Amino acid sequence: MVDKPLDLVSTVISPLLFLLLAAGSVAAAELEPAPAADLESAAAAEKEAPASDKGSTPAAEQAAEGEPAAAADLTAPATDLTTAPTAEEPEPETQAAERAPLPEDERQVEVLEQKGGSLGYNWVTGEGYRGRALEYGFLKSSRSGGLFYRHMEKDTNVELEGFYLNENDYHGDLLMDYRGDYRLHLRTESLFHNLDRELLFTDKFFLFSNTPSPDPDNPLLAEYRPEQKDSSATRYGVSVVQDRADFRYRLHNFPLHVNLGYWRYVKEGTIQQRFADTSFEGTVNRIYAQPRAVDQQTQEGRIGFDTHLGPVDFVYDFKVRYFEDRLPTPVDNFEARSDIHGNPEYLGGLRQHNENPDSSFFSHTVKLYTSLAGGLIGSGSYSVEQRENLSDLSDTTGARHTKVYLQNGALDFVFTPSREYTLALKYRRQEVDHGNRGTLLNSNYVDPVQVAKFPIETTRDLVTGTIQYRPRHDLSLVGEYRGDFQRRNNVSLLPSPTTWAEPANTATHTGLLAAYYRPIKGLRASAHYSYATTDHPAYGASYQNRHEAKLLVTYSLSNRCGLTSHAVFRHDRNDEVKRFLVNFPFEPLSYTAAPLASRRGNSENANVGVWWVPVQKLTVGANYSYLHYEVEEAVLFTGVFTGSEAASQFSSKSHVYSVNASYALGEKCDLALTAQQIRSTAAFSPTDTTFTLIPGSTTGIKQITEQDTVISSLSARGEYRFTSVLSTTLEYTLKDYNEHKPAYQSYNGTVHAIVAGLAAKW
Repeated sequence: MVDKPLDLVSTVISPLLFLLLAAGSVAAAELEPAPAADLESAAAAEKEAPASDKGSTPAAEQAAEGEPAAAADLTAPATDLTTAPTAEEPEPETQAAERAPLPEDERQVEVLEQKGGSLGYNWVTGEGYRGRALEYGFLKSSRSGGLFYRHMEKDTNVELEGFYLNENDYHGDLLMDYRGDYRLHLRTESLFHNLDRELLFTDKFFLFSNTPSPDPDNPLLAEYRPEQKDSSATRYGVSVVQDRADFRYRLHNFPLHVNLGYWRYVKEGTIQQRFADTSFEGTVNRIYAQPRAVDQQTQEGRIGFDTHLGPVDFVYDFKVRYFEDRLPTPVDNFEARSDIHGNPEYLGGLRQHNENPDSSFFSHTVKLYTSLAGGLIGSGSYSVEQRENLSDLSDTTGARHTKVYLQNGALDFVFTPSREYTLALKYRRQEVDHGNRGTLLNSNYVDPVQVAKFPIETTRDLVTGTIQYRPRHDLSLVGEYRGDFQRRNNVSLLPSPTTWAEPANTATHTGLLAAYYRPIKGLRASAHYSYATTDHPAYGASYQNRHEAKLLVTYSLSNRCGLTSHAVFRHDRNDEVKRFLVNFPFEPLSYTAAPLASRRGNSENANVGVWWVPVQKLTVGANYSYLHYEVEEAVLFTGVFTGSEAASQFSSKSHVYSVNASYALGEKCDLALTAQQIRSTAAFSPTDTTFTLIPGSTTGIKQITEQDTVISSLSARGEYRFTSVLSTTLEYTLKDYNEHKPAYQSYNGTVHAIVAGLAAKW
């Protein structure tokens, strides 16, 4: 990125003056009377009007011009009203025919057109790191501006809208429609994401090595070195750009739509790449942190159609997607390594690492559904997908062109036998199959032939049944059952070099009860409770039993005040957490099942917000949110020996406070103010435990993981309208990130942003 000096006159003042002059000319044109020459031209045109037009009465002419008829015309003799119609006057049937609606193609519709734009400047300053204070935003000052244009008439609709804040934060949208037969939608948007710079440990340290020592009383030491290859001046962040184009064609007199689509996703910037050259055996192990450029692109194309075929509608969609990393894979020097017996295993030298492999994807989808009306509604869909790995590693063969096949099916039925009851049944099925898997070869090994685990292939069925009962217009009761059944292959009770330690079958049953109630006008309330049970939890974080409750209440009183509140409570429990220990000696590789562990998880999230209009043109509001998540589990601190576990707890808690106010200061000025503060704490807290078989303890772990963070923000905005055409805005934003714990204070920072602009619309 090249920084260019900005000249204030050329970048801000000149465009603002140009916009001001343009808006002023438009406003003057609206107020200026028509020139005399224009009036003379109108009079001449009136004299040259055809005779049939001259036959119209003065009253009719005045009515056509929007003026009231003269008093003399209103007091015409009564005989004029009772005179028999002449031969030139139409008969009543003819008049009725003329009053009949015109065909759609001949109707006259008023043309509506709006347009406008804005020019301004965005000043950004700050102190400290600033990347967490403004996580999503570009940290440099820049020009800004926007525009919009809307043109609507009988057959054509054009809408254009866009805003530019800086080179990495903008959006634009164009919608064009012609008679509903042709519709084009174009959209582009960009966002910048600031990323953290992680700090490695500062000093090297030593641990016992697994390599046998000639002297048993003096074991070898394995050395661990940090390689921090960036500095505090290095800034990490990526810009994300999305472009979308959608086109729809409707066959004018036939129920058929043809749909075309294109989507592009581009990510560019710099990230911190962290990787390790370690294997525990040997004396040199390195941990790296260094910058890595990012230039990735995903493109997707879509074509399909939908049509109405009598009692059913049919949809077909084809999609193809391609991902490419447009930069080469990183290459670094790695140490030669030996196995536990001292035999050479890895070759030293330059090696590729952390590849983002290119890939392709395509899918075919068909859908069939009945009309969305009537007592019985049905729909079904089927899709087949293929994902292909297009790895371009030069030292590895066997990964390129590996494929994954997915099949998805769905059936839905909704039956409404009466006004009080609605029954629904849903079925979903997904099959994941891994195709060709050949021998994997890697030239960095002494023996290039590598044994890789074959991926798990799964079949999943999901069945949902719902019944809704409405005894009164203000009360609805819902009951639901959901069954989730999953089957896996290539699994075993214990891990092995070729299989995965996962259950062959997992069944989850969930029951739900809900009530929706509206007792009085403006008040709505709902309550949900669900219970779920799983017979064979698949992973350590999976639940065996889950209780969940949700409450929601909203109330508004005659646009004067209102309240919104909701709460979600969840409790998870799993008494069958499986863990495995590596058997010693480590070759050949084998495992032993450790005793089952227990895991408890609890979360409570609540929010309450109020708003109030104390006086006309003033609205104030306040909001409070509470989020809490806690997990308790016995954690293994080594995967080799029993007795190396400690009861541990992870807890995260946040309080969010916010207030806002908006005030209309007369007809020309609006003011708004918003303030928010987030207070959050988090820590991983194992009980104080000392291990004897492998010397060590849990002392100090809580201190290096504990966080106590305060994030504050303030935003003030004002708008002043000089005329109905011209206005100006000024907005100030403050964002502050403050970490109280010393281990994370390097991320503290503050960002100030001021956006000033001048806008015109007509």
